[in-house]
Parts: sequence; structure tokens; C-alpha cells
Amino acid sequence: MLNSLLAFSLLGIGSINALFILFVIGQIAPSKYPKFFLWAHRISGYAFFALYIGICIIMFQKLEQLNGLPPKAAIHAYIGIAIFPLILAKICIVRLYKKFYKSLPIYGMFVLIAVYLQVPLYAGLYIIFAIKSQNIALLEKGRLVRVNVNTGRGIVQQRCSTCHSLERVYAYAKTEAGWRDYVSRMRAKDPSIMSDQEALEALGYLVKNLGIDETRMDLQVGMKIIIEKCHTCHSVERVFTSRKTPEEWVKTIELMRSFDPFLLNDSEARQVNYYVNKVLMIQDRESREQKTD
Repeated sequence: MLNSLLAFSLLGIGSINALFILFVIGQIAPSKYPKFFLWAHRISGYAFFALYIGICIIMFQKLEQLNGLPPKAAIHAYIGIAIFPLILAKICIVRLYKKFYKSLPIYGMFVLIAVYLQVPLYAGLYIIFAIKSQNIALLEKGRLVRVNVNTGRGIVQQRCSTCHSLERVYAYAKTEAGWRDYVSRMRAKDPSIMSDQEALEALGYLVKNLGIDETRMDLQVGMKIIIEKCHTCHSVERVFTSRKTPEEWVKTIELMRSFDPFLLNDSEARQVNYYVNKVLMIQDRESREQKTD
């Protein structure tokens, strides 16, 4: 979120900077104070460059932790890097090649367009996703109730850990009905552990992040994701020949995601988990029954 806000700040400063230069050259309206707008343009330009360098440092530190980039992130990185030579060319014209001074607005326009392409590509989508992911609507006593997922996360971390490890919770992937039953059984052991509202918020977090929506699950999609993604680290046969419990599959999927944060998003992880539980677990059970016979 911090990176996204910094990106929007960069776009805002760039837009203001462009507005100042339009006043200087008289494109918007004849200015009575051209020197003021010129100095304002320079100051905002320095602020723009400093913020850009700061964001680049943060991004390069992130790149050091990754082995590869998905296509969208690669495009984002290339556009971000391309902004630097444009800024450098603009500075060189101002300082060294003043005969090209008239072309400065064109370079500034290219820089602004590049920043504009950057922000919606990642920062804008991330903020929209973050806003949407903060809440979930659950059916409670015949009516839809909207609960905050972030509040639910805190409740799960604080209350569930009083009886057992959090790994025991995160090892499961259940339908909404399954998580309702799970929370009810935990509360039955200790009714004082959480109130009705807290239980609902915890349920919202569990359904949102560890829930399986069978109405949106597709076995073909799950198999396709396994074939496309899992071979990057090992053979696909290793997946289809493994024999694991549902809890072990969840742990394995999360372990793979910890190795490569871009390997699977939450939706893809649920699809894969649904597939291994519906197909591989059944195949394993049938194989055992045949051996017993």
C-alpha cells in the first residue's frame, strides 16, 4: 500500500509540474508571474526526481528477493526503468544543450505518460483490490452482513492461538459451511473466547482467505494451473503421484507459494487445492481399496 501511495504521489507531482510549465509557456493563459511558475516547476521537478529515485530503490530491493517476474510485473519494471533516461535527457538539455530547449515540454510529456502508464498498471489495481478485499458479505440470520476481513485476521491471530498454533488453522481450506462448523466447535469448547460479532468477523477472514467456493471451482482450471505452474520447480509427475492428506496438501501449496510469491495468487491456490482434494485424494483412496481387495 505504501508503494502504491508513493506511486500516486509521483503522478500527482508530475501532473502539477506539467501544469506549471504550461503556465510558463502561456498555453493555459498568459501569466503575470512567469518567474514564480518557473521556480515552482523547478522545485516540483526536484521533488519528482527525488521521489522517483526513492521508489526505484524500494523496487530494486524487492527485485533482489525474487527469482523471476510475471509478464505484468516485467512490463511495469521496464516502463519504470525507461523513465530514468527520459529524465536524464531533460536535465542534459536544461544544463548542457539549451539549443533544444523548445523540445523540453515534449520530453516532459513522455515522462508524464510513462508515469501514468505505471500507476494504473500496478498501484491502481492494487488499491482497488485492497479496498475490495477488506470486506466480505456473509449471510447471518437470514440477512447479509458485511464484516471487515482485517479485523477478522486480528481476532483469529489473537484468540485462536490461545488454544493451539495458528498453523493448525492455516492448514485447512474449507467451504463456508465447513468454517462455520469449525468456529462453532471452537466456541463450544470455550464460549468466552469470542463474542457473536467477533466470531462473525473471524469467519469472514477464514472464508475470504482460506475458503473454497465450490460454485466457482473448476477441476479443469485446477489441473491447468498445476500443469502450467508446478513444472517451474519440479516435474508435474511429482504432483500427480504424491499421496498426501488434505492438511498436507494445503501446507505443500503454501510452501510452494513461499518460495515464489508470484507462483499462485489466492484464487489459483484455492483452485489447485480443490483439484487435489477432489481428484488426487479420490484416486489415492481408490488405489488403496484396490490393494486391499
